Amino acid sequence: MEPGSSGRFRAGKLMLLSLVLLAFGLRLYHLDYQSLWRDEMDAILFAQRDPSGLKSLFLTPGHNGPLYYVILHCWVGLVGDSEFSVRYLSLVCGVLAVPVLYLLGRRWVGKTGGLIAALLCATSPFLVWYGQEGKMYALLFLLSMLSTHVYLLAVERNRGYLWAGYVLLVALSLYVHLLAILIVPFHLLLFLVSWPRYRGAWKSWLVTIVILALPYLPLARWEIGTLVGPFTTGHQFYALQDMLTILLFSFSLHSAPHRNLLAITLFLFLLLAGLLLHTRDRQWDPRRSVRGMLHSHLDSIILGLYLFLPVVSLFLISLGMPIFTDRYLITVVPAFLLLLAGGLVAVRERSKSLAIVCLGLVILSNLYVLALQGHTKIKSDFRSAAQYVQEDGRGDLIVFVIPHGRPVFDYYYDDEYVGVDAPYTNVGIGSGDVAEEMEEATEGYAEVWFIVTEAELWDSSGLVQEWFESHGTPLAKRSLARVGVYLYALPSAEVS
Repeated sequence: MEPGSSGRFRAGKLMLLSLVLLAFGLRLYHLDYQSLWRDEMDAILFAQRDPSGLKSLFLTPGHNGPLYYVILHCWVGLVGDSEFSVRYLSLVCGVLAVPVLYLLGRRWVGKTGGLIAALLCATSPFLVWYGQEGKMYALLFLLSMLSTHVYLLAVERNRGYLWAGYVLLVALSLYVHLLAILIVPFHLLLFLVSWPRYRGAWKSWLVTIVILALPYLPLARWEIGTLVGPFTTGHQFYALQDMLTILLFSFSLHSAPHRNLLAITLFLFLLLAGLLLHTRDRQWDPRRSVRGMLHSHLDSIILGLYLFLPVVSLFLISLGMPIFTDRYLITVVPAFLLLLAGGLVAVRERSKSLAIVCLGLVILSNLYVLALQGHTKIKSDFRSAAQYVQEDGRGDLIVFVIPHGRPVFDYYYDDEYVGVDAPYTNVGIGSGDVAEEMEEATEGYAEVWFIVTEAELWDSSGLVQEWFESHGTPLAKRSLARVGVYLYALPSAEVS
């Protein structure tokens, strides 16, 4: 070991440990500040099933993430199902992801780049958000990176236990989230574009790819039929350029309200610098051969494939069945952060002062958005809605739009009540049908609460709200984050 290298090694370990502690603190802060939203409530309800009910999730078409619900079932059995407890599992996964990203970064953007990537991972608003959500996305992020790391070790060392570990990690990822499969084409292409480096492992690689199909077969049996069938997801279709724009803003600024080109300029600059300027050879010469140029930029090419190939694959799937939302592509966030880190390293090689300014601005941006997320109600605030209704004490009936929000209301509401689901109007029924159903549902009730969330998914034309406004007298109103709470008197009702 060279003189001074042991000191640098210890300093690097200490810095990485500091970043892990930073990630822990940022994810722990206000972990239960946001109310649960319907997806988190679904996860809790699935996790509360008995073993036979959990088993059915693996066998029933359409269920996404059955393994996560099994893990969560064991977790809540130990620590309970409070918001803090449920979300703490994601916190742990989000913190563990920091050193794993460092390992990938050390390989593709160097030790300094790896530490920068770990810092970006620790402070990323997008990753902190999902590190504070009771869903599978933080676990998916961790597993996808671990599978990539172990895959690289396997193709380099060509050891059976590493190939087996890779297959296991991919299998676990698939049963944590169906779209984890999108990372596998990147792994395949990674081997091919790095062919001279890994040619000695091609036989093991080929056998592994064949074996890798086995854990996917139970899912493929119904998933492929779903893709080519009439099943609808409820997701909007996005053109590829729109998907890329949404991901750029989500991965950079996430919940910040400043959705304009100026706000995203620095992230876009560093991303392009990582793609175009970062090389493994500091003395890169543009006059060298095409092969030499490609070799010099091989790490950037690999990271570009890591970032864009799953996105393009999801777009192609969405042509037949729209399924895009930014969180489904959390598996490509490592590539995004590594390219930003590579861009900062490339800038640093040209101007250290500029690199320090750029990194400082990125971290300040991250901390600003984290402050917004930690002090602004963003998720559907059913906690406050239930508290408001309960403290008011009036009302004989509660009508819900959408019904999927009702279990979250129940989670926070400490008393019994009579509740009904508003008619589903997005299938094209008119105001006359709505009036008939609402009159039947509210018959005999003098005061009715109306709780609205994500109405565009259930009553996009507002026919139910329109019926209340025309038939009732407003008694109370409360506008909360993504939830509207209204109390109406129905004077024409025949009180039973």
